[in-house]
Amino acid sequence: MAHIFKNPSTTNKGIIVFTHKEWPWLLQNALSTVQNLKQYFYLGWNQGTYFGNINMPNIIDFAFTSPNCLTFPDNGNTLNIDLLDRNFISDDFTDLNIEKKHFDIICVARAIKLKNIPSLLKGLRKLIDKGHNYKTLLIIPTAENETIEGYDTDIVEQYTKMFNHEERKNITLVRLSKELGFLGISPQTLNWFYNNSKILYIGSDSEGGCRVVHEALLCGCNIVYWEDHRGALKDYLDNKNSVSFKNYDEVDRALEKAVENYSYVKNQGTEYNKLLSEVFTIEKLTPYFESLYKKDNSIFDGELINCNNLGLRLPAHYLDVPWNHPTDPTADIKTVEQLNKFITFIQNNN
Repeated sequence: MAHIFKNPSTTNKGIIVFTHKEWPWLLQNALSTVQNLKQYFYLGWNQGTYFGNINMPNIIDFAFTSPNCLTFPDNGNTLNIDLLDRNFISDDFTDLNIEKKHFDIICVARAIKLKNIPSLLKGLRKLIDKGHNYKTLLIIPTAENETIEGYDTDIVEQYTKMFNHEERKNITLVRLSKELGFLGISPQTLNWFYNNSKILYIGSDSEGGCRVVHEALLCGCNIVYWEDHRGALKDYLDNKNSVSFKNYDEVDRALEKAVENYSYVKNQGTEYNKLLSEVFTIEKLTPYFESLYKKDNSIFDGELINCNNLGLRLPAHYLDVPWNHPTDPTADIKTVEQLNKFITFIQNNN
């Protein structure tokens, strides 16, 4: 989503961030508009998936990145900001210090194939067969654009076929309606579920910051993940807060190790607040933005706007904007109509 961090003034440029999904379209279809914006705004890039190494376009003034997600050679202009949207998680996610957890395992993910939820179900099946009836909660929102090709649309059918009535007493699957959108239930409710769980399973082999991992860390969960994952979700994982599996046939072993070795630590999630919570947004951003202005012999005045909900705003998951397309799951600008609405919004608010 085109995110406005700062309006321009007589002494300071403004700040706009576009997503990695918006930039290719903008550069190909609206270069002159982008060049006009650059006269009044610093233009940023927010990376939301794994890219590896790329050549960053020179027109971009700064980029929110992580070395495990995106790297680029110095082009003489783009400031590398080692932060992602996952470093600004909503303050709804916090460690409630609940010692007696109800769930051993939680999974919060869409049924998109890259999340590998069927591998979790197979792992749970193996664990039951070994005598481990771990209490498990799967919260699976239904995206508006689900297709058989890209999603495990039969995930409920897989669940009911794999576990009988008695076994499903310990394995709860919550399949949310697509009418709720891909964001699903409220963050405060999700926070309660995380806080009542010991272990989060994340099965993706490649993605961006992976917000759920960092929400779970803030709530005191430990993480089970694929060892060779390409992306930034593993940036803050170590042998104290996570267990990895080498292949998807070993999910059961990783889950068993994580659950059996889990021990409650008071305020475990609180240790990640400064790193991951939006509470410290201004403190985290200011040094980078000061550097951005300094290279132009200007002084950053610190007057930022729209600093709440950055965990959703930066990746275009915040839909309450005039340029949101009603039939798309995210608010990325990818049409001339959306871009015109965005420009009109800027003009009307300056």
